[in-house]
Amino acid sequence: MIYTGGPWFGPKTEREGFAVEEERTQELAQRQIRRRKKRRQRQTLIRLAGLCAAALLALGLLKALNRGPVEGMYPEQVLGVTVHTKLAPEGGQNRPGTKRTIQYIVIHETGNPAAGADAQAHGELQARGGEGTTGWHYTVDDQEIWHSIPDDEKAYHAGDGAEGEGNLHGIGIELCVNQDGDFEKTFDNAARLAGWLMNEYKIPASRVRQHFDFSGKDCPEIIRAQGRMEEFISLAESYARQAAEEDAE
Repeated sequence: MIYTGGPWFGPKTEREGFAVEEERTQELAQRQIRRRKKRRQRQTLIRLAGLCAAALLALGLLKALNRGPVEGMYPEQVLGVTVHTKLAPEGGQNRPGTKRTIQYIVIHETGNPAAGADAQAHGELQARGGEGTTGWHYTVDDQEIWHSIPDDEKAYHAGDGAEGEGNLHGIGIELCVNQDGDFEKTFDNAARLAGWLMNEYKIPASRVRQHFDFSGKDCPEIIRAQGRMEEFISLAESYARQAAEEDAE
């Protein structure tokens, strides 16, 4: 063929095509790099957000469990159950008077099945100074609650010594087992009190304990024999939610 001066679409056009294709390839590569970078940035932000949330939760739990002394409350009723406050004498053997942080609720039973051994009888006993150094904060029966020692004061009820976690940081609740009482109603009233205290002092369900947990004593005996401690805690949790709802109204 003889070239006559017309357009030539030979090697130059191919080179231009290769150049365009190369530019497109490079652009696609850059887009992929940018997408991967953005994906990594999002993943990093998500991880940081998760770490921050976990840190805030941990900090909140630490503050709830290790906060300073909180002034004790003196309720006249808790979730429909009347509370009578008649405190043990200051300086008495059963009321050492030591201020402390509140971290536990400790469940007991009085172990006294005698007729008439109700909340008032035990409350009056504590108000007279009790018998020895043993003391507790609340006594519950099927009708009412008696409050004997301020919530923010230590009492010797858990059997784990002067500096034991139960005595030093626990609110002791005694359930009456008098034969002329209705234990099922006592059980429910005590769960109402425990739930109210959980809400008031921000005590988690994991820190509602048995006397047994601190000293190994078989107490609360009936609840333990019937395997009902988890039932009690679950019921207390439901009453804690109810107390929180009432506070919000």
